[in-house]
Amino acid sequence: MCRLQKQTTFRKTKRRLNIRGRKLKMKMKIHGFILFLLFCEFRSQPYPDKLKSSQQIFDASKDSNQETNTIKIGIILDTRSWVGEVVQSCLTMAISEFYMLNEQYKTRIALEPRDSRGEPFRSIASAFDLLENAQVHAIMVPEMSSEESFLVTLCDKANVPLLSFSSVSSSNKHPYFLQVAQDETSQFKGVAAFLRAFKWRNVVLIYEDTEDTRQILSHLHDTFRDSDLDAVNDIAITLKATDEEIIKKLHNLRTMRTSIIIVHTSVSLSSQIFKNAKMLEMMSEDYAWIMTSKTMNLLDLQDSPVFESMGGAVGFRPYIPASSKLRNFTLRWRREFQRSEIDMESRGLNVFGIWAYDAVWALAEAIERAGTQCFPKRGGGGFKLNLRNLDHTRVSNSGSTLLNEISRSNFTGLGGEFQLINARLVHETYEIVNVIGKGGRRVGFWTPTCGFTKEIYQFTDNCSSDGLETIIWPGFSTTAPKGWLLQMSGRRLRIGVPANTRFPKLIGLSYDQQTNKATTDGFCMDVFNAAIERLLYKIDYEFIPLYGDNGSYSDHVYNVYLQIFDAAVGDITITSNRSQYVDFTLPFTEFGVGMVARLDDKDPWFFLKPLSVDLWIMSAGFFILTGFIVWLIEHRINVEFQGSLGWQIGTILWFAASTLVYAHREKLQSNLSRFVVGIWLFVVLILTSSYTANLSSLLTVQQIRLTKNDYIGYPKNSFSEGLHVNNLNFQDNRLKPYSSLEDYYDALRKGSKNGGVGAIIDEIPYIKLFLAKYPHEFAMINSSETTNGFAFAFKKGSPLVHDMSRAIAGLREEGKILEMEKKWFRSQLSPSSGTEPPRPNTLGINSFSGLFLVSGISLSVALLLFLILVLHKKLSSIYSIISMLAGGKLISIFRYFFCRNRLANRIG
Repeated sequence: MCRLQKQTTFRKTKRRLNIRGRKLKMKMKIHGFILFLLFCEFRSQPYPDKLKSSQQIFDASKDSNQETNTIKIGIILDTRSWVGEVVQSCLTMAISEFYMLNEQYKTRIALEPRDSRGEPFRSIASAFDLLENAQVHAIMVPEMSSEESFLVTLCDKANVPLLSFSSVSSSNKHPYFLQVAQDETSQFKGVAAFLRAFKWRNVVLIYEDTEDTRQILSHLHDTFRDSDLDAVNDIAITLKATDEEIIKKLHNLRTMRTSIIIVHTSVSLSSQIFKNAKMLEMMSEDYAWIMTSKTMNLLDLQDSPVFESMGGAVGFRPYIPASSKLRNFTLRWRREFQRSEIDMESRGLNVFGIWAYDAVWALAEAIERAGTQCFPKRGGGGFKLNLRNLDHTRVSNSGSTLLNEISRSNFTGLGGEFQLINARLVHETYEIVNVIGKGGRRVGFWTPTCGFTKEIYQFTDNCSSDGLETIIWPGFSTTAPKGWLLQMSGRRLRIGVPANTRFPKLIGLSYDQQTNKATTDGFCMDVFNAAIERLLYKIDYEFIPLYGDNGSYSDHVYNVYLQIFDAAVGDITITSNRSQYVDFTLPFTEFGVGMVARLDDKDPWFFLKPLSVDLWIMSAGFFILTGFIVWLIEHRINVEFQGSLGWQIGTILWFAASTLVYAHREKLQSNLSRFVVGIWLFVVLILTSSYTANLSSLLTVQQIRLTKNDYIGYPKNSFSEGLHVNNLNFQDNRLKPYSSLEDYYDALRKGSKNGGVGAIIDEIPYIKLFLAKYPHEFAMINSSETTNGFAFAFKKGSPLVHDMSRAIAGLREEGKILEMEKKWFRSQLSPSSGTEPPRPNTLGINSFSGLFLVSGISLSVALLLFLILVLHKKLSSIYSIISMLAGGKLISIFRYFFCRNRLANRIG
């Protein structure tokens, strides 16, 4: 049964694969049929007269007296465009002049021209015709769009080199594609360097909405990212866009307040953009317009009104070094073709014609080096295309050899040094042109090695980075735009500052009646001013104090949302609710809130805290018990433990106490007593070590514990009223609001039992201010990251948010914010963590006053007893002398004093 099911499943799978295969073959046949129709339609079209005459000129270049091998080269161009006309004329002259100078060569190029009429499908059909019927050995394409990228794949299949004069680069995956033009992606580094030179970080990019341009955008963004630049927005405009559509997009651009605009569009679309930008007064001194080579390469084709609308714009275009060869060719080119083209001389030669001229010279030299044996005559050893299946296309036998020879080309042509590396023309020098009046004015050059320079020295590697000539910006201004449209209607930026602040050290505000200006200081203002100074552009601003009932921080932020202020500065905490109305910069203070409490280090019995009361009692009892046990064992056999009752009691207590410091000197004679003392010394060692360790711990870390009966203080009129103590299990009726540092101090000094509080909870910057003012009596015992720190508030979408955040990050990395904290919080630096204990204070006499009191009392009692005994002895002596004198026994008196002196000597 299972075998039958497997066979059924196999048949179904085979049937599906057969159906899919037939569908795929049908699609391939349809595609081949469409290409075949295009091919047939193209063949039915007669060549234009221009191309026929060109063919006659190419054939006329052959030397009739020498047997030569004619190599056919295809050229696909749009004869109706100016680029097509210039390229066609330059190709004609290049072939004629090359073989005029090299008559001994045994090869000759014969062009096979095809007219694409500017349609991508005609270009593809032309390529099929050139490869199938003309059997060309290479194809040239002046301009190639993304729709014509199939040509690259087609030439790869046929092993036929494809030479493109387009500045749009292709993928390195196509081995037979050669870009004999300056790659337009190489200019993006120059554009980025230009932006950095004028300290512009944010730009808007206007690009032509085509497939090839969209592919290049990734290169541009990567270059900007590497240069720490930011394209804040990309605006796509199609070639068929109307003036209304362009005006709408330019209006949207104005709302971004970004005044640095890069234009990467064709020259026809650029002229339309600039015309509408001038109508919208966007060609003023506040704006900077930068055009890429996509516009600049054919800018000379435009009329005077277009140049006038572009006045002040700056463009990058490939640098063609001036030379006698180029100058002579330009004269010949004008003289040769100005008869047939009326406006040929007025428009002039463009860079595509120069690249085409050099490409023909490189191709002709490569063909000659390859030799005639590499190119079989027509009818033998050719190749054939299979329109239905490209995988079975017969390839060219000479393609790889010709490709290698072209890649080896290295000579000085009309456009300068001609050399291909990685199938691209090596030429990265760009000319920077300032559009003024009816033309352009060169203001300098850019090279990857030298940067910006005013002069380029040929035939030498030396260069000087001496910058650019003076640029005339839009509005005929010689001052570079700031980069942002920060002030509207000529007014300065309005910065709101809270006037009713609780902590002047964070933000202080005073108003000068004479100058009628507000003066600010404090930690927050120092950070704001330092961040403003780090900006790469200058802004004009003024501080506006906020007084009265509207002085709360939430109202302060809301005024920015209502556009009463452009920004708000102060000790403003970032909250999710406020972020709905404004944009905050990066925070410039620590996150979270902290708890501060009073240090309890003035207890006179502090030295007793390492051990509990029961442990003290137990230890004292064991001291006495150990001494008694030792006396009980030793007093019968040891003289040192014998004597009067008082003497023996003293010996017991002294022996027990001396073991605490191992100072006992009584010699023990019984092994039992030695065993007891040995065990007891070990116990004493553990007790003293534990006492010392615990006392050190208590002196290092002040353990402050709050109970549920303690009151907690919090800042009055703060957004966080009650928020900070939600997770502390304190009841609301045990919360007390306070509004100043002095109130905090008084409440903590009193304590919860005397009408104060046990701790104060507030944001860490406020806690640090409090500890800076009262550093010795209080400490921050805990913190939690429940708030987001202080930041500056700006309008939604303000470009200053990004730059100010970057400036704050730079200040923090350089340690400038820490220096400001030291300035304003002198006594207490920022803790590295919320739970870090305070630094222990130096021990004072108060900590051990109880110990000294006990010692003093014992000394006083001993001294008093000693004086009583001495006085008693003195009185007894006087009474005895009086009695002896009364009895007349003088000899007894002398005997008495004699015996007394001997007794004193013995005692001494």
